[in-house]
Amino acid sequence: MESLSSVYAEFVTECRYGNLDAEVVQQAKKLLLDGLGVSLAGYQLMEFPRIVVDYMAELGGKEEATLIGKKRRIPAINALFGNASCAHALDMDDGHRFGAVHPGTVIIPSALAAAELAGADPKTLIAGIVAGYEVMIRLGMAIVPSSLTRGFHITGITGPLGAAATVGKIMGLSREEMVGAFGIAGLQGAGLIRTNHEPVGAKVKPINPARAATAGLLACVFARRGARGPLEIFEGEDGYFKAFTDELKPEFLTADLGKKYEILNTYVKLYAACRHTHAPIDAALILLKRGEIAVSDISRIIVETYPAAIRLAGISHATTPTAGRFSIPFSIALALIKGDAGAAQYSDANIGDEEIQKLSAKVQVGVGRKWEESYPAKRGATVRMIDGRNRESAVEVDLAKGEPENPASWEEVYQKFRANAALLIPEEDAEKLGERIIHLEESTIDELVKLI
Repeated sequence: MESLSSVYAEFVTECRYGNLDAEVVQQAKKLLLDGLGVSLAGYQLMEFPRIVVDYMAELGGKEEATLIGKKRRIPAINALFGNASCAHALDMDDGHRFGAVHPGTVIIPSALAAAELAGADPKTLIAGIVAGYEVMIRLGMAIVPSSLTRGFHITGITGPLGAAATVGKIMGLSREEMVGAFGIAGLQGAGLIRTNHEPVGAKVKPINPARAATAGLLACVFARRGARGPLEIFEGEDGYFKAFTDELKPEFLTADLGKKYEILNTYVKLYAACRHTHAPIDAALILLKRGEIAVSDISRIIVETYPAAIRLAGISHATTPTAGRFSIPFSIALALIKGDAGAAQYSDANIGDEEIQKLSAKVQVGVGRKWEESYPAKRGATVRMIDGRNRESAVEVDLAKGEPENPASWEEVYQKFRANAALLIPEEDAEKLGERIIHLEESTIDELVKLI
């Protein structure tokens, strides 16, 4: 029986821009646009990625790939670690609800680093992005919820394989080399979701996708030089699946591979917080727009949602901006008072805002049977606002904005990109970068990266 590594290697080597539907190509460019904007804002706003990027810049070395915020090239492995740290810092990067992964934070920086390293053209970059999303998401779909329940950060453990697919495609690895690269990448899968549960520990959550991305790049570099990992890294004795899941769903691994693309089922975030906060935020903002109860009159806010949302975004009292991103109560209060929960809103000033914290303390979060039973097909929430005279206004949201069933438009994604990118680079450069991504096939990788 053919190994999964061989099947994926065949898919990666045969994945070409010319064979991709226009919808898939457009989605890849949309996610590249989104990922770069989030990365630029992540560097500007968050402490940990700046620590990482500054250290990588200090190391210097061979000029191979561009480091965000520094406008200089350093060794690709170090640039990738820094850039992937920036991509996940805001928790505003894309995701896939059935795979429980954030592919963009691994795949986008891996693709750019590999493209610079290999001197690739934009069409190959796009094919690499598509290949990486497909492998990473399918692996996530096959191992959750078991892996997540056991405490693994799914992005961290699937990311090395997704990054290997992306880098291998862009570097032009052969089928044999690709099989070897998957073996090396699979050995390096790591990452614990413990980061979601502590205000301080949450700050370093980007280390998981950063490590995953560099693992994939190293795997491909070593494979190109003749190294080979275990050929049956996935299904073999003491392999990947045995280590990471108690309940494998093999049907998701290869069904319609190369015909149906999971990149099309990736969601985009419009708020800079854990995805499990988004349905409650959407519902709260709908209630705010209705105007039936003034924010100043709210006595209680009752939220019903699914257990995973409470487990992963249930911090009751946020004391840092990062903790606020994993707090349904704080995120709702922030959105109601500021009218938004974008990248710049999760700040020290807003964490210290007495009005926001006072409203946050009025939010009660519990499990709703409807949402528990429909998860993960729906990641929904019911939000009820009650005023001092016991009048109530309520809204249900099945799926937050940005899901494939409730998509964000190109204009919405572009506006998010502009707002995020302009936090670090001049607005004129943000406009140029956006236009080059939209018309990527007519540009070059050098023209793209010189703006970041």
